[in-house]
Amino acid sequence: MSAPSPATVRRASPARQVLTLFGDYWWDVPDPLPSGALVSALGDLGIKEAAARATLTRLTRLELLVGDRVGRRTTHRLSERGAAIIAEEARWLDTFGQVEAQWDGLWSVVAFSIPESRRALRHTARSRLKWLGYAPLYDGMWISPRDTADEAMAQLRDAGVGDVTAMRARLETTTEGGPQAAWDVAGAREEYDCFADDLAVAGVAPGAPGSEAFAERSRLMLAWQRFRGIDVGLPRELLPAGWPRLEVRRRFAELYDGLGPAAEERMRSHIAAISPELAPAVRRRRLGA
Repeated sequence: MSAPSPATVRRASPARQVLTLFGDYWWDVPDPLPSGALVSALGDLGIKEAAARATLTRLTRLELLVGDRVGRRTTHRLSERGAAIIAEEARWLDTFGQVEAQWDGLWSVVAFSIPESRRALRHTARSRLKWLGYAPLYDGMWISPRDTADEAMAQLRDAGVGDVTAMRARLETTTEGGPQAAWDVAGAREEYDCFADDLAVAGVAPGAPGSEAFAERSRLMLAWQRFRGIDVGLPRELLPAGWPRLEVRRRFAELYDGLGPAAEERMRSHIAAISPELAPAVRRRRLGA
């Protein structure tokens, strides 16, 4: 049995767990998944049947899944929007922590103005910039070392923000700690240390049921996905010496891939119990070389 998760590795939402199941075992498969198989798989993750079915209904309402019914049997597949989210997440998983990106010393700077009365739009604008890895240096002025000024401009225009200025430039600031002080670097290091401690005791005992490998693999993936909002991938020039991103990613990928065969077989069994002809389509995600 694996050791209990540290308190800081928080439980992911059922919706996130559903999307992760699609990304980990059913990516690029044209056939829809039997809803009952999803419900059974979520049961391995500690989600009761009523909550699992409610989550599928909610994701359908949000147009992330598409539900269908043939006779008494229901199925779910990713919508176009849901598939785009999973594809974008896959690109992050395949690159983050793999290699240290070269930095040209320039910053993407985005400035925008939204009246306080339009709080919903302000929230949307900030959420989209955070997703792109930006942080506020000052109120209304967001920065990122990545070359994403054009993408940020497009995202804000798409959201309906009228007054936006974006550029790629060198930055000089009197802010203590430099521009990178816009991010909680110390907090990110603590999260890495916590996850590294978790990895040191994670896994399942030899001969453990496939349900344990399945649940542990999902738990580790969901914990790793949190780093997208914790470490935006600042270049090494802006980070303290010995930044653990690459080493922790290597250890996570090794453990995640090691749990893969048993977890894949467990997911296949959930599907085979309802639609045996679909079970061979299960393919686990791999993070190693």
